[in-house]
Amino acid sequence: ADTPKEPIRTVRVATVTASDSVLQRRFTGRVDAISTVDLSFQVQGKLVKLFAQEGTLIPKGEVIAELDQNDYRLAVQQAKAQFNLAQLDLTRKRNLLKSGSLPKAMLDQAETNFKLRRVALETAQRNLSYTRIIAPFDALISDRLMDNYANVGAHQAIVRVQELTELRVRINIPENMVALLKQTAELKAEAVFKERPLQHFPLIYREHMTEAGSVAQTYEIVFGLSREHNQHVLPGMTVGVIISKKQAGATQAIAIRMTALDYDAQGSPRVWVFNPQTETVSPRKVTLGTVRKH
Repeated sequence: ADTPKEPIRTVRVATVTASDSVLQRRFTGRVDAISTVDLSFQVQGKLVKLFAQEGTLIPKGEVIAELDQNDYRLAVQQAKAQFNLAQLDLTRKRNLLKSGSLPKAMLDQAETNFKLRRVALETAQRNLSYTRIIAPFDALISDRLMDNYANVGAHQAIVRVQELTELRVRINIPENMVALLKQTAELKAEAVFKERPLQHFPLIYREHMTEAGSVAQTYEIVFGLSREHNQHVLPGMTVGVIISKKQAGATQAIAIRMTALDYDAQGSPRVWVFNPQTETVSPRKVTLGTVRKH
């Protein structure tokens, strides 16, 4: 009897091209401020003016909070009067010493008293200046810790501010990627926000931790993100971070689908290359690189 012919199996033929061999990984990062600090007065007193409204940006050099200054102004006036008196006394005793009618020890005592009064005046003036909290940078008020008319102590936190001249993006990488940190100049990092998936924002490497986290055994990398086009981004938000780096030792690679891989009898990976002139296929051994999801 005639044996039936085997049906000809069809395969999908795809044209592939060479490209730079790039290691690319995606992480979930967290947006942070450059610094977050609690501001406080260096003297105690009654809080009378608190200009800090949560969510507002206070320019550098502007007043954030102020204490009642009456007692500190009086202290400055008293110290200034005592300083002027000590200065007059010193001048008078110097003249008496020149005429020989005053012992040198009394002049020394007058000079010492003058120096002490000068220090007391400077201290009173400095304490008066401490009754104001001045924004040390363009500060975003993240939390108001006290209310007006409360009596506050020295070094008691009044407001929490964040410096946002540049945003910080923090990610954690596993141990097997620590080698990438040896050549940070070759790292390319981009930020992608969920609400703007088609826009990629460049990140600049700033620093990394050399001590692994105690729980996940990962290492933290910190990048800088410009606030331009990112005015709505605030600390605490999540962001996707794409890290890519050109692999050493391989200038070009060809990306193929996993289903195109085959293995010979020795277990070595290979692909089948189609020749359009002869309409035949032939095996070719390949070296596998990084598996990526598209």
